[in-house]
Amino acid sequence: MTVQLSLTQFLHFKAIISTKAKMNYLKKEVKYNEYAFYSDYWMGLRQKIHKFSQGKITLDDLNQYALTVPDKNNKRKNYIRDARNFSQFVKKYQPTFFEVGKSSWNYHDKLIISASPELGVITNSGDKYLIKNFYTKKKDNEKLMKKNILPMLTMMNIANKDFNTHEAIPAVLNLQNGKLISFDEDKKPVLDPTELTIDAENILTIWNLI
Repeated sequence: MTVQLSLTQFLHFKAIISTKAKMNYLKKEVKYNEYAFYSDYWMGLRQKIHKFSQGKITLDDLNQYALTVPDKNNKRKNYIRDARNFSQFVKKYQPTFFEVGKSSWNYHDKLIISASPELGVITNSGDKYLIKNFYTKKKDNEKLMKKNILPMLTMMNIANKDFNTHEAIPAVLNLQNGKLISFDEDKKPVLDPTELTIDAENILTIWNLI
């Protein structure tokens, strides 16, 4: 049987320090926990951003929507912040959008990690990006880069894609602060892809024992 994880699940596993906590996460939150769309904290905002990229709503519509979400678990506050930062990104880069498809990383047909971008973007300077929006609640910025952004960019870069990338490069739009971070092998810090294969082996080992 092939184990399938979302990129968010993979990154969460990778960021956990202790082996016991890794085991508990895979057991309780992944292997024996069925996905329910209504429990997806960020689904509403993701859908609205996608509609904006299709020209179906405006930035004003997006920001007004954020004001209407239930005020539970800081959801309204986080939606307002992320919608505002997405709006700032749009105003700065004046992007045009192109359709993207599915992308995944296949580890020996034993583990598949989904790594599909959310947006295909061409900025006002002509740069082309495959963008994954980063919604996770804010923590220390350095830890964010080390534990989440770099693995995400690396995974998106090496993943197999079923669509024309238009020679775009992987990028993460950090909606915590509105910054666009792109993959660049010539710059540091970078992540050795071998690290991801070690994580994959750890997942499979734990998965088969729990």
